[in-house]
Amino acid sequence: MSTAVVTETYDELLARVFDERVVAWTEKAEQDKRFPRELLEHLGREGVFARKWEDRKLTDLGKHFALAQRLGALNSAGIGVGVSLHDSAIAILRRFARNDFQRELANKAIDTEVVLCIAASEESGGSDLQIARTMIEPENGGYRVVGHKKFVSLSPIADYIVVVGRSAGDGESADHGNVALVLVPTSQVEIATPYEKLGAGPLDTAAVTIDTWVPEEALIARPGTGLAMISWGLGHERFSVAGQIAGACEVMLGVTLARMMNRTQFGKRLYDHQALRLRVADLQARVDMLRYALIGVATEGKINLRTAAALKATAAHLGEEVASECLHIFGGIGYLDTGLPINRWFRDMKLARVGGGTDEVLWELVAAAMKPDQERYDKMFENQVELP
Repeated sequence: MSTAVVTETYDELLARVFDERVVAWTEKAEQDKRFPRELLEHLGREGVFARKWEDRKLTDLGKHFALAQRLGALNSAGIGVGVSLHDSAIAILRRFARNDFQRELANKAIDTEVVLCIAASEESGGSDLQIARTMIEPENGGYRVVGHKKFVSLSPIADYIVVVGRSAGDGESADHGNVALVLVPTSQVEIATPYEKLGAGPLDTAAVTIDTWVPEEALIARPGTGLAMISWGLGHERFSVAGQIAGACEVMLGVTLARMMNRTQFGKRLYDHQALRLRVADLQARVDMLRYALIGVATEGKINLRTAAALKATAAHLGEEVASECLHIFGGIGYLDTGLPINRWFRDMKLARVGGGTDEVLWELVAAAMKPDQERYDKMFENQVELP
């Protein structure tokens, strides 16, 4: 960790750390379509994660949002999501670590001596983690882990994977439930060639085949408790994604507004055309509201699954609209693949509606946590005469 002045605020730390090197690593990663481990290591050395976590079991949501905004402003979903996935794995270990091995691994991840990732989705279920086919069963004082994970981002550069699996229980073969979490070294798994994706090129995402044994100390969540733990970790990730979208939208709108001030059509600046000006104003107002909502949640200091799901799903739809409208205002040059980031905005933003839980899964979480106001409803109709 850096020996920077201890009076430096977290925002000042981020402003210093997210320097020209981070921008250069990001742009190179966009060209190479490979995640730069050195970027993560830079953040760790400079204390970005250490200051964020300090001695806490739960993250400081204010710092969490500040980091997310910085990541979003890079306008690279691959980089932003990659960093937040590593941080989400840290979050799981910080809160739920069961032994010294797991606690020490969390500390090493905070300093980025090791890189973590999460293996959840499978072809069998996608976002439905209760029907995972990866099995985690007791064997020789440890656990045999066997399965195939289809989408594991950061796996090509990670040292450990937080694997979501199931246990059959007492010899039974239930189709769902009994979810468990276990740490598996990447040196003990087979990692396929990373996929070529529509967007988020630097987010190395590959299939992982697992058939290995790990010691008892590698088990994070016993069967039956894993779903709650991974859901909590995903809530951490979803809040980060919403913050990244807020940061990305500010950049997109700012650059597009500059385009409107400099581009002339029909004898007037684009900004002087009322239809375009009001369209951008509407988008800016909603991005402002998203930012204020995130600040409000951060100020409260805690987040639940419903709120995280609602923020992420709402932000993803807004981000997709902002990216589309900004590309539209840039016109033909925005559609060309000329090295400008405009079409990258458009491609990357779609990931937010798919990764970390689809819209439908997130809205189900929101719906499940809603509570009917039965008392007011009953009072409304207590004196109502039944119609014939």
